[in-house]
Amino acid sequence: MSDHQREAKKKRAIKSALLLCLAALSLSSCAGGRTAGEHIADMPHWMGGLPADAPPRRGSPEYDAWMAKRAQDAARPKTNQQPK
Repeated sequence: MSDHQREAKKKRAIKSALLLCLAALSLSSCAGGRTAGEHIADMPHWMGGLPADAPPRRGSPEYDAWMAKRAQDAARPKTNQQPK
């Protein structure tokens, strides 16, 4: 086997190993049961996550309490509104 053939074989082996590592990393990220958006939402705001004043996620108990408070605020009479 010539040197050129050995080098080509080494490059193929390295590429195959790299592809296998990337595939394993991709599959392991799926094992958490969370979507990519959920991972991003849990990041701090300075890293690109949701801001601190963002509403809670729909379907969570915090969301239900938040919506109930909004409904109460909407039903409350607005006494200090300016006439148009």
